Amino acid sequence: MSNGIPSYVWLCMLLWAFQQGCAQVNVTTLGIQLKPMIPSKYLGTGTEDAEVDGLQVHFEPNVGLNFGMVVRRGLTRNWSVESGICMVQRNYTLHFNHPELSSEEELRFRFIAYEIPMQALVFVKLSDRLFMNASAGVSVDLYPSNVESSSYEFRDTLRFDFYQKTYKQNWIQMALLANYGFEWRTPNKGYFYLGASYHRPFQPIGTTAVLFELSGDPSRTTTRLGGNYLTADFRYFFNEKPEKRKNKSDS
Repeated sequence: MSNGIPSYVWLCMLLWAFQQGCAQVNVTTLGIQLKPMIPSKYLGTGTEDAEVDGLQVHFEPNVGLNFGMVVRRGLTRNWSVESGICMVQRNYTLHFNHPELSSEEELRFRFIAYEIPMQALVFVKLSDRLFMNASAGVSVDLYPSNVESSSYEFRDTLRFDFYQKTYKQNWIQMALLANYGFEWRTPNKGYFYLGASYHRPFQPIGTTAVLFELSGDPSRTTTRLGGNYLTADFRYFFNEKPEKRKNKSDS
């Protein structure tokens, strides 16, 4: 017992709250999402390094962007499924350090991908309008092309050339998705969502080949890009009414 209330009463109340909370049955709704990508070394989304012939290259993931459309379908009072398509822009800065360089040099590039997420969501009702949800699933990730960039600089009689080319690992590959967040549902103005997501490819997404030349004398190194990222999620779902099922006599 707790505060004079039997434990089985607490259990019944909890089950009732769980049943009340919930995805709307037979509702298909369209949403838009904006997900800034946050580098984090604790989740494997931080920096990577390489070194050869006195050249040190520091790979720094910068804040990226995931933007796209989401389609949600309510299956039961507590469960929904989501899919859609998103464009993902990963941004990187390469930091070059060499004994002949008086200061650090930088080379920036971006790596574009497209994602088709497929997730299952479970909802818990916290108030009349506020819902908490968690989801998990997979993403089909598409990498359309390789990317390359270069720059150069002169110091007195010396010429420094900086070059990178990032090769995609595969044109298509899979990734793991996990999400947690909160949703405010208005009566007729749609749903507003705030949360966080973690995206983890099952294998590296690409290999970056780096070339540094000092007056025609080359140094080369490569590193594999993990592609993990953490996002802050902002979503808006348009207001939709439940679909009515037709009776057999109406067909």
